[in-house]
Amino acid sequence: MLGTRLRITPYQRPHRRALLDLSFSSHWTHKHLDWHTTGQWLEQERGLVFLAWHGAELAGYIGLSRPVHGCSWIRLLGISDGRMPGRIIADLWRGAQAHCPRAGIRSVAILMIANWLPTYFRQLAFDVSDEVITMSHIGSRSPSAPTADATLRPAETDDIGRLCEIDQLAFAPRWRMSPSDFQQALRITAVATVAVRQGEVLGYQFSTRNDEAGHLARLAVDPAYQRRGVASLLIQHLLDELRRLRVESVTVNTQASNHPSQHLYQRFGFFRNGYDLELWQKRIAADSME
Repeated sequence: MLGTRLRITPYQRPHRRALLDLSFSSHWTHKHLDWHTTGQWLEQERGLVFLAWHGAELAGYIGLSRPVHGCSWIRLLGISDGRMPGRIIADLWRGAQAHCPRAGIRSVAILMIANWLPTYFRQLAFDVSDEVITMSHIGSRSPSAPTADATLRPAETDDIGRLCEIDQLAFAPRWRMSPSDFQQALRITAVATVAVRQGEVLGYQFSTRNDEAGHLARLAVDPAYQRRGVASLLIQHLLDELRRLRVESVTVNTQASNHPSQHLYQRFGFFRNGYDLELWQKRIAADSME
């Protein structure tokens, strides 16, 4: 039990070891980092991170991503075992929320990966705003070969500027990737492809591989070139490449509210596998700074 008031402080580099130790040892953790490890995220992203101290002992931490057009994610959250999660989460959130306006954060989202999260975030006035669903593809079923006025090539570092531009055009702010996300993604993807016409990148896909399972982690097409077969060309090429690598099982995530995306994947034989996660969000008032 905590017998004294918690002290909330900003994260600093000397705290790295304590935070990483707690993230590995505690059962009360949330990590939604996509392309980074915890250590990489702390070093490279420089998000809004706060620590809760009980005396000299680290009792918890929270990490918010740098905002993209005012939208931020809770990427890291951890509470020491044997503590009172509700109290620590409330104090951590209070400390983080006070700094949101000056950091340009107007809304904060969290993906409910851990089943213990909803109880505490409901108390913080977060609300369900969407659902992330998972779809699976098993075997070789696919539609007839897509036709598109584009050619495919591997994605390169020099493409990142254009990929960020496509991302901003194709996705709502909370789903957009940062340049550092793209840089890290290029390092770890199994298949990263761009569709090109007359030297211009029209769309891209990034996919990862874990032994015999693949995951289509990112797919986007410039809205000016959507519904022209570009996305189908990218998906078909990905499935062909993964089969060549003897990968027969592929997953992809999309939003429950994104029906066109679901229909596209269904054409290639993807189906919902039941692994769905709620997305909760809270808007930050401009006068919420304490």
